[in-house]
Amino acid sequence: MAPSRFRRMINAVKESPGDAVTCLTVAAIVVVALLDMFNAISLGQEFLSGAAVVVLGAFLGALLVSRKSTVEQKEVLQKIVADLGGIKQEIEIRGVDAHVVEVPREEIGRRLEDLLGSTNSWHFRGGLGGWQRSTVLPSLATVTNRDIAYSMHILNPADEDLCRRYASYRASAGQRTGTTDPKNIRDELLALLYAAAWYSERTRINPKVSFLYSYSPLRYDLSDLGLIVTVPDMQQRGIYAPAGGWYCTSVRDEMDQAGKALPAVALPSGESMFPRHWRDVRAGHVREALEAVRVQPSRFSGQSSHSLLTGWADTSRLDFDKIARLPFVGRSN
Repeated sequence: MAPSRFRRMINAVKESPGDAVTCLTVAAIVVVALLDMFNAISLGQEFLSGAAVVVLGAFLGALLVSRKSTVEQKEVLQKIVADLGGIKQEIEIRGVDAHVVEVPREEIGRRLEDLLGSTNSWHFRGGLGGWQRSTVLPSLATVTNRDIAYSMHILNPADEDLCRRYASYRASAGQRTGTTDPKNIRDELLALLYAAAWYSERTRINPKVSFLYSYSPLRYDLSDLGLIVTVPDMQQRGIYAPAGGWYCTSVRDEMDQAGKALPAVALPSGESMFPRHWRDVRAGHVREALEAVRVQPSRFSGQSSHSLLTGWADTSRLDFDKIARLPFVGRSN
């Protein structure tokens, strides 16, 4: 009985070697993945990536020598090539030595949402923080059983020269017209500060805000799970670095160290400035809160804290009705 079954298997392989190699490919991948998952073996990134290429080569070779060259086989080949490409990318990302990988623009959104899925902290360094207001802060606000550490490094809305230079950069990068006007840059930043203060008052989010001395084309979103680096041009690729890798760990340390030397923002608290529901926020609430914001220069400067709303951001220059419409743009519930 056994020899008969063995002969049937041999004949099946001879008849359709492409199908046989496909089955063996899937079986090998599943076995290796399970062994690595349960720490029965520990394979490096280079080995696993190379293995994926070797398996693909074996399948191609088997398909070429197969006596059947049908449309169905070609479709199977295309699917296997696509699947192995994705597997190889995941191996490179998750390998023990992987530190960073480029992410296609169409995958950036999914990667960012994955970072938000389960996290105890969030770090942001960037420009206007529109995605922070519309998505990150509302998502973190749903956590009610623990505090969420939230670190944010942004531009100083009272720094006219910095706002103008950043507006010019955004214009040269082809960004939407509304964010290429220096005054709009200032107002978006003020709205972001109010949003951070509101979430601090009404949720378990504990924001720690610092002002950058200069803008950067790079935007960092960092959680417990990893890091995403992007640029304002959403047509460009991004970078993903998993937690625990050298790059992600280094960026986290760099942001923590920089925060100690950057000007720190003291956000106000008080129920009168922050209505219980975000839809009830009005110009008066925003004005009262922003007037109470204090800025502490670098601890190395020896200077005392001062009000945020001075100079370029003086109260007389601001349209609080307009600013009050910005903190929760994009939030739906």
